Formats: sequence, C-alpha cells, structure tokens
Amino acid sequence: MLKKTAQVLTFLSLLSFVACVTVNIYFPAAKVERAAEDIVEDVYGTNPGQEGKDDQSALENFLALFSPQEAHAQVSKAEIDKKSNSAIRGLKQTIAADHKKLVPYYNSGNIGITKDGYLQIISKNGLNIKQTAELRRLVAQDNDTRDQLYTEVAASMNIPGSELEKVKAIFAQEWQQRAPSGWFIQAKSGKWTKK
Repeated sequence: MLKKTAQVLTFLSLLSFVACVTVNIYFPAAKVERAAEDIVEDVYGTNPGQEGKDDQSALENFLALFSPQEAHAQVSKAEIDKKSNSAIRGLKQTIAADHKKLVPYYNSGNIGITKDGYLQIISKNGLNIKQTAELRRLVAQDNDTRDQLYTEVAASMNIPGSELEKVKAIFAQEWQQRAPSGWFIQAKSGKWTKK
C-alpha cells in the first residue's frame, strides 16, 4: 500500500511538473533583420557595404564561400529567399514604385518616417491642394502596403500575430537607419529630426 501511494505521488508530482512547463516561442530576430535589410535596400536602391563586390573575381567569390562569416551570410540569405514568397515580392515592388514617387516629398521635408516604420505627412509647405491630395493618397497607400508586408514577413517565418510589433520595430529601425541624410525621422519620444 505504501509503495502504491509513493507511485501515485510520484506520478502526480511528475504530472504537475509537466503542467507547469511554459513553452517559450522563439522569435527569429536575426532572420527578420536580414529580411528587413534586404527589402529596405531594394526599395531605397542602396546596398551599403556592397560597393566593389561586383568587381570581385570568380576566384575571390569562390574562396569567400569558405570564410565562416561569408558562409553564414550566404546561408542566412538562402533561408530568407526560401521564406520569401510572391506576396512579399509583390508588396516590395509596390513599395519601391511608391518610393520613387515619394522621394521628392522626403527631400523637401513634407514627409518623414515614423518611429513605427510608417510614413507621415509633417509639412504641406510648397504644395498646392492637388499635390497635397496626391501626397495623402500616396502615404496612405504606402502605409497600407507596409502593414501588409510586415504581416506577410511574419507569416512566412511562422511568427505569431502576438509578435508582429517586434517585426514592425525591426523594419522601422531599418527604414530610419538607411534613410539618406536630410530626411525626417521620428525619435521614440515622438520628436521629428532631420537625419
């Protein structure tokens, strides 16, 4: 009887231990950062640190595959490409097309990049009514597309909706960091500054 009681108590303690285990969901920050870097570089038409790489010889490219740092970057890029889908590519193309139309407004200080990775009109100086209406339409369209992009990136990496704000924060940081000097960006405090 004592042995049975001990077995039951052992079983109950094991059961309570298993019931108390919390499942930690892994957030793939590095993968999201790499995707954000690639997308923002493509939209802005920049690729910092890549200047001169096109001039490398075939031998240099081959040898770079054996460098641990380069090999890791190659694997990460391959993983991101695998996760990328046609929806993400389409959204990126839409943002890139809108971006070309928005560049004059960035340069003139009419719009800026918010702390959340979206666009906001911050000045209507120099714009007539028609231009203001067009700018409002472009900003709304771009923000809607960005929102869809963040959701698609999260979905492609199996990131739950509860973690979407982390994806947006990573993209916001990339949009702001890679913005050319002279563009307005919003600090976490809400204050607008020229980069």
